[in-house]
Amino acid sequence: MAIEDWDLNLFTSDPTLFERSNDDDYDRAARSLEMLADPGHLRLLHAISVGEETPQRAALWAGLNQSYAERELATLALAGLVERRESAGGPVYLPRDGHLVVALHVALAHGREASAAHHPRLLRRRAPVTVRGRRAG
Repeated sequence: MAIEDWDLNLFTSDPTLFERSNDDDYDRAARSLEMLADPGHLRLLHAISVGEETPQRAALWAGLNQSYAERELATLALAGLVERRESAGGPVYLPRDGHLVVALHVALAHGREASAAHHPRLLRRRAPVTVRGRRAG
């Protein structure tokens, strides 16, 4: 039976996520996270992910200065994290893909919880490795 589109999630759509990636993948991921590790960038990504596509509307929704929103959305577009499209009313911005929106919501979930709060586990822990019947380590 084929997997239907609505059955896909982050892990079943790309089973290679369970494998070690190459060093370039980790470097690109770290650069993306660095760009998003700014409260203003997170606010702007959140704004455009809910449909506030113009810098003006995104700034208003996010509670940011319009010139900041214009500059930083352009920066995020140059970094490849958001997509810029020209419209009759000026540029509009969209999240480049759903991965960034997922990262935003995971970050917000952590930001809304106390540091001591229990966080859900996505994967089961692996059984401890044993060497000749003894626990390793």
